[in-house]
Amino acid sequence: MHSSGKLYRACGNCSTSYQRHVVMDGVTARSTKVLAGINTNWGDTARFSRITVYGSATICEKYKGVPKGSEPTKIGEGADGVNCLYSASDITYR
Repeated sequence: MHSSGKLYRACGNCSTSYQRHVVMDGVTARSTKVLAGINTNWGDTARFSRITVYGSATICEKYKGVPKGSEPTKIGEGADGVNCLYSASDITYR
């Protein structure tokens, strides 16, 4: 992917909320701000392996999902072993 804001963002304020799980394997990101944004309070997970980032990118952003009509709040980012699943060896920066 090239020149993206976010590659994946689980809906954080849809009329019906679901638990979502995304797996990114073998992704190369150039000029990308965020690979994935998930809602940890709904049990979403994002798993990453064999990721190559040219430049810099946030791998995983965490949000608090909210009811429709509100805006989700960003509550953190980075690997946590629970919702954002990756280790340093999964990400190669070039």
